[in-house]
Amino acid sequence: MSVTFINCFEVAPEADTDFLERWHKINAYMAGQPGYQSHALHRALGEDAGYRFVNVVRWSNAEEFAAAQDDGFRALVTPDYPYRFVPALFEVIDTGAAVGGAE
Repeated sequence: MSVTFINCFEVAPEADTDFLERWHKINAYMAGQPGYQSHALHRALGEDAGYRFVNVVRWSNAEEFAAAQDDGFRALVTPDYPYRFVPALFEVIDTGAAVGGAE
């Protein structure tokens, strides 16, 4: 069963460039791991949002996601990583779509 990894990041607006440089390196590493399917990085429109960035990643299953948290990953997310993050793994239990077109 596929799973969704959602990670919320606290980043000050003036740190966007640094955060994105770090995130791209980590994401490139993870994208090369078995089971990685896709990602969507979101940035809040308002500067007062509690979490400026939210990353949503699809993995083929929880086991491959767990295996990807290896030494290579840990080398990129060092103890001095400057951004607080709140990660969690989810399963999809309901979906929906708009019915009809917007006028």
